Parts: sequence; C-alpha cells; structure tokens
Amino acid sequence: MASIPELKRKICTYSFYRESLTSLAELSNLVTGCNQKVFDDQYGDILTLLKMDYQLAPTLEEYSILMNVRIKYQVPFLDVPKEVDFRVVAKDLCLSIKEVSDNWKPSGDVVGLSLKYLVRMAKEEAKKRNWEAFNAQLAVMIYGVVLFSSMPNFVDLAAITIFIGGNPVPTLLADTYYAIHSRHGKGGAIRCCLPLLLKWFVSFLPTRGAFVDTQSTHKWTQRIMSLTSYVSHYAKNRRENENNRAATVRYLSQRRERKRSK
Repeated sequence: MASIPELKRKICTYSFYRESLTSLAELSNLVTGCNQKVFDDQYGDILTLLKMDYQLAPTLEEYSILMNVRIKYQVPFLDVPKEVDFRVVAKDLCLSIKEVSDNWKPSGDVVGLSLKYLVRMAKEEAKKRNWEAFNAQLAVMIYGVVLFSSMPNFVDLAAITIFIGGNPVPTLLADTYYAIHSRHGKGGAIRCCLPLLLKWFVSFLPTRGAFVDTQSTHKWTQRIMSLTSYVSHYAKNRRENENNRAATVRYLSQRRERKRSK
C-alpha cells in the first residue's frame, strides 16, 4: 500500500524593524502632574507606546480605543504635499518659521526635521516650562519615530502632515496592513508601529488564570498555543468594558471641570 505523504504546514516568519526610543522615553518622563492630563487630552495615549516591552485583525475602532484618539469625519491622509508650508509647520510645532526652514533637510528619499534637532528644542522648552510647545514637539516626534517611522532618527514630512491633520488612526491601520502584506512571502523586516500592534495583540490575552500563572514555567509559544477563541474573546470583552468605564470616568471628570469653570 502506498504511503500518504504527510502534509507540511506553511509558516510565515516575520521580523519587525525596531527604532531606538531612548531619547523620547527620557522626554516623556518630563510629562508629569497636570501636564500629563493636558498632553493626554490633546494627543491621546500615545505616550504609552514608548513604554511597551515588546487573527486577529485590528480594526479602526480598536486602534482608536487603544490610542484614545477619536476618528475624525474627514478624508484621511492620502499623500505628502508637493510643497512645504513652513508657516503651518512652524505654528503647529511651536517653532519659528526661520528655525523650521533652517533645519529642514533631506534624509534618503524624504524631507523633514532630524530627531536630534527636535529633542534639543523640546529640552529647551522644558527648561522654560513652556509645556504647550514641549508637548507639541514630543508628540510630533512620537508620530515620526514610533507611529509613522520612515528613516532612523528622522521625522519626515508625511508624519508631520498626519500630525497636523490630527486624524492618525485610519492611516495607522492602513499602514499596518500594507506593511505586513508587502513582506508576505518575501521576508525582511516589517516597518510599522510595532508598539501599537503589540498593544492591540496583548489586549486579547488574559490577565489572570493559567496563562499568567505559567509565565515563568512555560515558553511564550506554549502559552499562546494553549489559548482558545473563547478565552481570547472573554479577555477582549473584559478589556472593552474596562475601556468603557475609563471613558465614562474621563467624560464625567471633564463635565465637572466645565461646570466649575462657568
């Protein structure tokens, strides 16, 4: 009797490009007290992306909840502007037009501002306790280095344009899918917002029970393979309930503050 050949599983292995976030993490430590709330209210929870240790298929709503950034009813980012309006860039980054034009430079196939320059400017604003300018500059660095990274240690025009538009979630989701699809079957590193993708993935994992209890005795792959769709669905629903409660608390807190200011 002829033997039946064993079917081989096709496994795709991906690697992810990881940008050094040391300088941004150091700046984020300066966001404390009342300024922490001001930053989060204006830019969402993007600071948490600097503190990740590193289907399922992400959706717009999930990315919006994880970042605490609402999706605006407008056309999302489509393309890099052909001409740079330094006045707009300077206004939103709290810099002078001359500072922007003097430090605007190319890097590879893109143009923008170096991370080194922006870190230096943010530190100067922190010394002056000018937190509005500091927050804007730290946020645009997170956009350029974490959310929409293109060149190492560089914040390009595309990231700055998305930052100014204030509607990053649709572009982030499209960028994630495109980055993974473009490397499928080809190998190479995937360049997308790895901390956000990890934060989304972790939101499906249990925070109690056997999965957590075995973290010191079992490999990560063994713990993942032991999960069922029910466990993941339960963890996701519990996390959504926690997010809804947190959103309600924020809304009531903001409502009380508005009443006090009247």
